[in-house]
Amino acid sequence: MWCLVSQANSVILEVQVDPKAIGQECLEKACDCLGVSKECDYFGLKYQNAKGEELWLNLRNPIERQTGGGVAPLRFALRVKFWVPPHLLLQEATRHQFYLHSRLELVDGKLKVSDWNSVARLVALIAQADGGDYDALSPPHALYSQCCHIQPAEPCEPKPQDFLLRIVQQHKEIKGMKTSTAEYWLLKEISNLDMFGQEMFHSKFGYNGVSMIGVGPHGITVYRNQDEETQNIPYTAIQSATSQRRMFHLVYLSLDGEETSLDFKLDSSQSASGLYRAITEKHAFYSCETVRSAVTAQFIRDLKGTIISIFNEDSTLGKKYVFDIRRTCREVYDNARRALYCEATTIALPENEILENHACGECENPKCKESRECLARLLDAMLCRICMDRSLDTALFPCGHAVACLDCARRCERCPLCRADIDYCRTIYLPIELTHIDKHNPKLLSETIEPVFGKPEEIKERILGSEASVNSNI
Repeated sequence: MWCLVSQANSVILEVQVDPKAIGQECLEKACDCLGVSKECDYFGLKYQNAKGEELWLNLRNPIERQTGGGVAPLRFALRVKFWVPPHLLLQEATRHQFYLHSRLELVDGKLKVSDWNSVARLVALIAQADGGDYDALSPPHALYSQCCHIQPAEPCEPKPQDFLLRIVQQHKEIKGMKTSTAEYWLLKEISNLDMFGQEMFHSKFGYNGVSMIGVGPHGITVYRNQDEETQNIPYTAIQSATSQRRMFHLVYLSLDGEETSLDFKLDSSQSASGLYRAITEKHAFYSCETVRSAVTAQFIRDLKGTIISIFNEDSTLGKKYVFDIRRTCREVYDNARRALYCEATTIALPENEILENHACGECENPKCKESRECLARLLDAMLCRICMDRSLDTALFPCGHAVACLDCARRCERCPLCRADIDYCRTIYLPIELTHIDKHNPKLLSETIEPVFGKPEEIKERILGSEASVNSNI
């Protein structure tokens, strides 16, 4: 089954998945094409239902069940689902996708800016990122006019007459700025906006009131009519949230500590379910240490699955997970750092293996001999002085000597060097370059280490010799 995944700049990716595949498989293949697979947890796939509403595809459920078996190829939009500041993004490709989505949000007027000076600054950054330095012979007026839809949140003054000149001046000031740098600073600017990271829902409030509900990193924001104030409800104040058909019921604690309830009527039952899902997932992503099992294990069944579950509770027939969040913000960042570190290590290994192809084991060059001897002494010093087999990883206290591995240290009652009584042991951690040096060049190490300590008799003689020298010194 073919899926067409469009980016925020309208570039379409073709992804082929199994007809029974879940949404996560489609997202991962799209992220692999863009080089953002290490940080794919920030993204999601959107699709339009029969009523034209944009909904998030549940990545844990089969694609075909959610799209209603539409005509192939299925069309999805790759969008940022969980917004974070740009300094938390480790890959430049990820920042580029964040930039494309934020640029689209600004041009469509969904993301409001504070004042006209900020608008001019953002338009100049977009022009620098998309077109480069300002050229007086061919100024990017088409790009400027495309960004004219960017408006302040509450325009207290009309659009300045010299607004275009302000944009040009801002564009000239950032001459020489790289594309990636311009994208970073644009993300930095919008990360300070009040509406940053909010997912908006249209709803009806009261009898004739129309409101917008924004679900963001810190809580819920209710935007009512212009003559009414904006209401902010933090996640810590929410007591319960339920959705039933098109109605959404929210119970929270007011500033006075009293329970207050709000009822919203959304455009459809899917929108109400999407609001409930957005509140739960964003709270787990931004506020929790880890995703609790109460969130990941929550599911519903269709009619057929409910009937089968009466006889077999473990049946997966008709099961649909409610939430698809896998990691929190901290976990996504840590997981991406580990993945990038492991990838860099595996990439660096072939360069180190070049040394193995150079037959230097029998080289009579004095420098090579000296290097091999230094390496042998270094590795010798990093081994346990008792067994001469495992790495040195334990310090003895109170004397503080580090001469043994953990297994040998547990068998000792006195320090092998100073003969002081051992009260307790502590694990020490050597530099990574020393702990992994034998893995990067095994051929060279085998030629240098084996003659130094290869046989048990030599190990025993060395241990006895070291003990004798210690005793003589004492």
